[in-house]
Amino acid sequence: MKTAVASCTLLASLALLAGPAHADRRAFTRTYEYMTMPEGETELEIYTTQSKTTFDNPSPKEFELMLEIEHGITERWDVSVYHVFKQSTGPAVEDNSPFHFDEIKLRSRYRFAERGELPVDLLAYGELIKVFGEGTWEAEAKAIVARDFDKLTIAVNAIGEVKFGPSVPEPEVEAGYAAGVTYEAVPEWKVGVESWGGFEIEHTDELAASVGPAVSWAPASGFWVATTVGFGLTDYADDFSVRALFGMDL
Repeated sequence: MKTAVASCTLLASLALLAGPAHADRRAFTRTYEYMTMPEGETELEIYTTQSKTTFDNPSPKEFELMLEIEHGITERWDVSVYHVFKQSTGPAVEDNSPFHFDEIKLRSRYRFAERGELPVDLLAYGELIKVFGEGTWEAEAKAIVARDFDKLTIAVNAIGEVKFGPSVPEPEVEAGYAAGVTYEAVPEWKVGVESWGGFEIEHTDELAASVGPAVSWAPASGFWVATTVGFGLTDYADDFSVRALFGMDL
């Protein structure tokens, strides 16, 4: 754990010294906007997420670290690879899991037009996930719709996911959403709010939904940080979560 945190700090420090570049800046940490990496550009993104099931003490907690490398294939199409690590603790022994490699993801995004050419900006998102050490696969698709109103941006994600494989008795289908509104107060700072959630198709009444403020800071042209603090809206969501997302051009 200490090694992972030290590595993230070092990479962020190096990025602040980098020269001008075109970063794939994000205003949210859960909601995707209308953007892809420019052709030939590569970016490293680091996600760090901590969540708490309830505000009671003791309560189950989870830490997740994702390392993503994304590259622009064309001006409208990019691909990326994620490595996901997790750790969990809780009042019961079965709640505890040491820091470990959990899964690997392959993701691709495609924009159908240039920003503002259509009444709404539309982006297609596809992701394939392999759980490490298990015969479990997940496929996820998102339809991302966004619209700019001067310095105000609205983005909505419709999400569908299916889990399958030898370790899954029968395919499990989930649906979800993510949506956010952000305002560019100054070029370096964006402030807004986002909400996200999901449920299994067989249990539509068990929606896990959260909401919270989102802030994005870009102190340098090749480095940015986005943070969201989430609060559970339903009984099936974590009561509290914090996600920080660091992006740096390579």
